Amino acid sequence: MIFLSTGMNMALGLGWYQFSLFGTPYHFCFSWFIGVMIGTIVTAILVNFIPKKFIMALSTLMILIGGILFTSVPQSYDCLLIGRYFNGIAIGLTIIPYLMNASEISTSSNRGICLALEQYCITFGIMIQMIYASLWSYTLDFPISRLHGIIDIFFALLAAGFLFLFVESPIDYMRKGEEQMALETLGRLRQPRGINREVQFQFEENKAYVCDQESMSMEQAFRQGLVPLVKMIFFRSMMLAFCYSVPLNAALQYSTFINSSSWAPSVVGVVRVLGAILSICLVDNIGRKLPSIFSAIIVGGLMIGIASLMRDVSGSLISSGMNSVMILSIVLQLFAGFFTPYASVYMGEAFPLRVKPFLMAVVVLLEQMLHIIFINTFLWADLGVSLMTQGIMIVAIFMLLLLLMPETRKTSLNEAQLRFRNLFNTKLVIEV
Repeated sequence: MIFLSTGMNMALGLGWYQFSLFGTPYHFCFSWFIGVMIGTIVTAILVNFIPKKFIMALSTLMILIGGILFTSVPQSYDCLLIGRYFNGIAIGLTIIPYLMNASEISTSSNRGICLALEQYCITFGIMIQMIYASLWSYTLDFPISRLHGIIDIFFALLAAGFLFLFVESPIDYMRKGEEQMALETLGRLRQPRGINREVQFQFEENKAYVCDQESMSMEQAFRQGLVPLVKMIFFRSMMLAFCYSVPLNAALQYSTFINSSSWAPSVVGVVRVLGAILSICLVDNIGRKLPSIFSAIIVGGLMIGIASLMRDVSGSLISSGMNSVMILSIVLQLFAGFFTPYASVYMGEAFPLRVKPFLMAVVVLLEQMLHIIFINTFLWADLGVSLMTQGIMIVAIFMLLLLLMPETRKTSLNEAQLRFRNLFNTKLVIEV
């Protein structure tokens, strides 16, 4: 529920703010990303000392406050800005605890889908924002920001209800020496509930993982996390910022305007969700490396195609050329939606336990910084050049990552991290 709100507010800041602004657009757009950065820094420091359930509760409360501000004063720029900051901080507080918890409470056979839900829900939220923002009419006697706030309130209340089902990580209990609580937690996660042979096996596996991770000093853990950090900066920070950005949304909006095709953004949002659904179905059933890398390369190639059309000044005024941009944007977001859940999966598996929240924070912070840079430097005249540069970077970097990223399907967290530490991982076979 929290990440559904994430997708809506991210899309709101990346161009889908129709009829929502009553002041300076730049600050309104990037304020949410600054909030995410603030929340990420705070939670990276506190996540090992405060129960994750408390962090989730605080995040839910802040989303609720932001939704109330949007609903009660939808035409007050200052209040909307405060609501954006509240929501951004709430999301920043949530990302690291969720990914850590999901990776630690899941088994090797379902860890992929548990982690992938983060980006799937963000994608679903993006779709909601794109649909109602693109179809909204200024003739409606109902502020669009009020609708945004009502949806945020709805998601916050649902998230508050689900807090009663929240289970703390057994890894956290083991690190505190509370092994019996860890065992009972693993038993509660099973259906039907109870401690059986499989639970005992997972308990021993987690115990060995904690012993191995705690045997390292902070310096050793940091050194072993550097190679995974570089990989994840390219795989998640760069790619997530590139495949849903202000320049891409601007190209879609311009082509939609030229063709008078108000349906296109809705279709883009829907196919992105369909791509994410397909990814969730496959992430624990076939290998993760090849599907994610190849989908990213396809995104880069399609982005180069869109850039070529947008750089042609005469073509950018012709309906047929812009129709091609719309089609390419739809296909691109299908593959982008397919790719993004893999970024969550790898993020939850990549880093040594002792430095996990800090290195995760670096990846999240860089992603938000890229979004802020795109918002503040965007120029219509440079749209084609910007997209061309991004597309070429994606293709070149992911061709390299084909040799660097590991295959982590059905591995323990320990084994996944060992594979991440190797600079080269040349295994390319899809495992079924």
